[in-house]
Amino acid sequence: MSGRKTFNVSEGISSTSEPGLLDPIAAVVSMTGRALQAYQERKRQEREAALQREQQIQQKIAQIRASIRSSSANSKIVVQQPQSTKSTSSHNATIKSAQTSTSDVINQALSQDAQRRVQNLQTKLPSIQAEYQVLIDEQLLDASSVQQALQQTEKALQTQNLADAEKYLQALDDARIQVIQQLQAESKAQIDFVQARLNNLQPRLPHRIAQQLQAKINYTGNNWQHISNTDIETLHQEISALESQTEQIQAAAENLVASWQQFHYNARISEISDGDVVIEIETHEGANTLMRVEFEGQKIDLAGPQDQQGDLSCASRTVNVIQLFQEQGYQLEWTQWNGEPVNQEWRNLDTGATPTQTATDSYLSDTPQRRLESQGY
Repeated sequence: MSGRKTFNVSEGISSTSEPGLLDPIAAVVSMTGRALQAYQERKRQEREAALQREQQIQQKIAQIRASIRSSSANSKIVVQQPQSTKSTSSHNATIKSAQTSTSDVINQALSQDAQRRVQNLQTKLPSIQAEYQVLIDEQLLDASSVQQALQQTEKALQTQNLADAEKYLQALDDARIQVIQQLQAESKAQIDFVQARLNNLQPRLPHRIAQQLQAKINYTGNNWQHISNTDIETLHQEISALESQTEQIQAAAENLVASWQQFHYNARISEISDGDVVIEIETHEGANTLMRVEFEGQKIDLAGPQDQQGDLSCASRTVNVIQLFQEQGYQLEWTQWNGEPVNQEWRNLDTGATPTQTATDSYLSDTPQRRLESQGY
């Protein structure tokens, strides 16, 4: 069966629909017998695999967070309360009359600066409280220790005790820094998990798709402060969708191999090339046919040997292989032959119709390149 051939597929690999393609629902309805059973079983297995994958991912994410936060009880950072500054003695608090006028001026300037700093902190205190309340609401800071530190800060400011106020604010800031470090460690661990999933999948992906996803992961890692858990989950969902796609492509390729083997051809999956699964079939002695199941699930390219030596049985068995492949739930319609429309009588291979003798003879004298294009996967 030489020549270039195009088959429209109304149900197959991809779960996404494209404008202008055949209606997948109508295709499923039109399937009967073994093909319909195979299709339904495949979809059931895909749903189970997707559910199991999602459960495993959520479990791994929970383990990552638990490893950073040792336990739910100890996950909240506690503000370490500093010791209050002891009151100064009266003789240290009183400016000696013997001091020079220059010292008096310096002390007065320092006092005025301290008052301005106290006033500035009093103005900022509501926004400081709001900032730490957010961390409390996110279960990152211990509420009681934060409230205690804020109350002591407010009390120190009311009594003009700048030293104590700054100590408590510093303790709060130290706790906030610990929170940031914890969040950074958690984000890095989660991004590393996403990266590991991509690394594992990358050999089966088209280079373009892998590069696009890698760019997203790099951006997330470089901007972790502004990335939410939802953003991480979105990356996981994209990878899960790609994993599902590779599994469906692999299943289609394995079904094709099995179909060839049913007709006593030596067939095997030879490689993954830019996301496509390449199948090698020995259709003639010393001459191989290559079939390429494309990653998008929209085409199956078939390239045959240079010389088929007028072997009519090869043409007939190739059609039989395609029909057997359809029994796995992939409904085909032969629409083009070397770019030209195929006669209506030859289109529906699933009905048992096969090319006429004239068509078969034409196959054998045609060009060696053959192509199965499947749309609607």
